[in-house]
Amino acid sequence: MKALVTGANGQLGLELARLLPERGHEIVPLTRRELDVSDFAATEAALDAHSPDLVINAAAYTDVDGCETEGELSYSVNALGPANLARGCESRGVEIVHVSTNYVFDGEGGRPYEPFDPALPISAYGRGKLAGEELVMRLSTRWRVVRSAGVYGEGDNFVRTMLRVEAEMDKLKVKNDEYISPTYAKDLAEGVIEAVEEWTYGLYHVTNSGSCSWHEFAEEIFRIAGVAVEVEGIPGSEYPLPAARPANGVLSGLGSPKLRHWREALAEYMGREDREGEKT
Repeated sequence: MKALVTGANGQLGLELARLLPERGHEIVPLTRRELDVSDFAATEAALDAHSPDLVINAAAYTDVDGCETEGELSYSVNALGPANLARGCESRGVEIVHVSTNYVFDGEGGRPYEPFDPALPISAYGRGKLAGEELVMRLSTRWRVVRSAGVYGEGDNFVRTMLRVEAEMDKLKVKNDEYISPTYAKDLAEGVIEAVEEWTYGLYHVTNSGSCSWHEFAEEIFRIAGVAVEVEGIPGSEYPLPAARPANGVLSGLGSPKLRHWREALAEYMGREDREGEKT
């Protein structure tokens, strides 16, 4: 299978570029500079030039707070971009996988969100991503939508941020009333590929199993790193941000590919980071 991957320089895109060839698939990785999915003509040209069997849309404007002030940019990338890809894929008989987020939910639920629970986003980012999902579902008959949460991998992420600020501060304050399932981008890429190879078209929730607060996540990062630092848990109200976040951001993997526990994945990621650091 020949797969065209958008957002190829992002955390998920980089892992897909590694794993797809290992599974015997040909890959065409396109970065934002190489393909702006919000440009319909450019999207059509890329599909014609590469003739893929599958498109995996990992392109997104993920600055959650930036989306509040850059609404037009957010909507063009997160909603119109997926629509452009879905329309182009449908006319060519190409499958599409669109990667989405737990931010499509309001976070008020008392249990992990199942794939077909009603979506009610509370931020511009969440609204744009939900619009992107719905447009893909309406414009294509060969779609898979994969929602994930708390993704970390190469590039800027929560793990690297915690380790950086720890070196600069004696005490850290991290939110203890927002819950997620931290997800290693490598594992997410494996889940996406499994959905393509083994699962039918549909809506999936793919995260590492288990859940925690951001505070618990930070404490586990420092435990694995062997760093002694005080981490105080605080409510989100003490750390106001432009965009609202869902208090319960945990996704149920009901009817979806299953990934290992987030603690096991985090340990592997941090070991990989250490090995990469030794090489540089």
